[in-house]
Amino acid sequence: MRHATAVAALATALAVSACVTSPFASPSSARVPSLRLVDTAGGTTTTPEDLSRAPVTVVVFYAEHCPCFRVHEDRLRALAKAYADRGVRLILVDSEVSATAERDARAAAERGLPAIVLDPGARLADALGADYATYTVVLDSQGRVRYRGGIDSDKERLHDDPDAYVRNAVDDLLAGREPRTTEGKALGCALQKR
Repeated sequence: MRHATAVAALATALAVSACVTSPFASPSSARVPSLRLVDTAGGTTTTPEDLSRAPVTVVVFYAEHCPCFRVHEDRLRALAKAYADRGVRLILVDSEVSATAERDARAAAERGLPAIVLDPGARLADALGADYATYTVVLDSQGRVRYRGGIDSDKERLHDDPDAYVRNAVDDLLAGREPRTTEGKALGCALQKR
């Protein structure tokens, strides 16, 4: 039993070490393009119009196969729960060429994730500069990019005290302040967009 546990821990460590760190995101003048996106629950989001219905929107790029995304899932569920009453919207986006509504719906249900938005042709990913799973963009109510990069400062392990880039940006925007950090490194697997 001890051997099986050690093997499982090693496999997880190797999978996470396969994740890469993206370079710092460039300063953004990015705007969300006009798109009509459908999620795995059958809901639609028309961008940028629907984004103005939330004071802050957090867009996280998803890849079903990415171990780096999986290790951040608890933090994303906690983020969604902590800010739901304040109107913050969390959107997971699958921009991979192999994305299917059926597979993403099953993954969301099994893993307790919100509905996953499909991004055919990776138009949203390209517009926002997303090349890696876990790449996150925080938008204000006008659809302006206010933060882009990683979910937090953790690289290979989840520590108790990471620099919580996304959470800090959300707190700052809700308080009417400029985000203290506007860019961070994203840890994740390369999105297979083409």
